[in-house]
Amino acid sequence: MLILKKIALILVVLLVVLAVAGLLLPRRAHVERSASIEAPRATVFALVNGFKSFSKWSPWAGKDPNARYTVEGPEAGVGSRLTWSGDPKTVGSGSQVIVVSHPYDTVVSGLDFGAQGKAKAAFHLSPDGTGTKVTWSCDMDLGMNPVNRYFGLMFDGMIGPEYEEGLANLKKLAEGLPKADFADLKAEVITVTPVTVAYVAAKSSQEEKAVASAIGVAYAQVGKFLASEKLKMAGAPLTINTKWGDGEYEFEAAIPVDKMPERPVPTSSAVQVKATWAGRAIKVEHKGPYHDLPETYAKMYAYAAASGHDAAGPTWDEYVSDPGSTPETDVVTNIYLPIR
Repeated sequence: MLILKKIALILVVLLVVLAVAGLLLPRRAHVERSASIEAPRATVFALVNGFKSFSKWSPWAGKDPNARYTVEGPEAGVGSRLTWSGDPKTVGSGSQVIVVSHPYDTVVSGLDFGAQGKAKAAFHLSPDGTGTKVTWSCDMDLGMNPVNRYFGLMFDGMIGPEYEEGLANLKKLAEGLPKADFADLKAEVITVTPVTVAYVAAKSSQEEKAVASAIGVAYAQVGKFLASEKLKMAGAPLTINTKWGDGEYEFEAAIPVDKMPERPVPTSSAVQVKATWAGRAIKVEHKGPYHDLPETYAKMYAYAAASGHDAAGPTWDEYVSDPGSTPETDVVTNIYLPIR
C-alpha cells in the first residue's frame, strides 16, 4: 500500500509539474509558409478571396470525398463563408468566413472548428519580380488549458506540410490561368434583364477599318428597318460578338427597340427581332479608343477565369458614348460576358 501511495503521489506531483509547465508555454500558436507564384497579384487574390475555386487548390479537398461543403454569402470578399462537414479523422467539421479583404494585398479568414477552438488564417500578397509572393499563415489562441498549449508545440509540424501542399496547388492553378493583369479593370457581376432588339448578322476581317465599315453598314440596315416598322430606338447600340478568330469577325449589329413590330418579320428579312441574354453576366467598362478593346477583353477573360466564372454565351459591346461627339479618350464602351 505504501508503494501505491508513493506512486500516486509521484503521479500527482508529475501532473502538477506538467500543468504548471504547460501554462508557461506560449499561449498562441503560429504557422506560416510562403511561395513564389509567377502570376499577377490580382489573379492570386481572386483565387483566395472567396471559395468558388477553393476545391481546386485546397490541400484538404481530396482527403474526404464524402465531405459536404456549403458556400454562402457573397461570392468573394468580406462575408463569403465556407462550411464543411466530414470525417473527424480527416477534415472534420467547421466553418470559415472572410473578415478582411484588401485588394490586392490581404485576405483574412476566421476559422471555427467547434469544440477544437477558433483560429485566424491570412494570405498576404506582395510583388515578387514579375510574379507574386504569397504568405499563408494561421494563428490560434490556445487559452489557459495546458493540454492545448502542449498541442501548440506540434502545430507547425501538423499544419505546415498541408500549407506547403496547398501553396503548391495554388501555384500550379494560378500559373495555368491567363496572364493578363486585371488589377485596373472596372468589373462587376450583375443580373441582366433581356431587351428586345432589331439586329442584322454581319461579318468582316479583323482589320480595324474593315470592322468599322461592316458595323456602319449593318447599323444602317437596322436603321432603315426601324423607320419602315415605325419603331423607336430604346437604348445604346450593341454588337453581339459571335466569332473572333481565324482572321474573321462575325457579329450581330443590334439596336434596342421600344416594342415588337406590329406585323411578323419575314424569315427572309436581313433584319430580325429577338430578346437579348437574360441572367448573370460580367460587366466591364472600357474607356478609350475602340482599338484598345482587345486588351480589355484579355483582362476580362483573365478576371473571369481567376474568379471561377464560366462563359455561357457570346459577349456583347454596348456603345454608351457617341464617337462622333466624344473625344476618343473619353469614349465609354460596356462589355458583357454571360456567365453560368
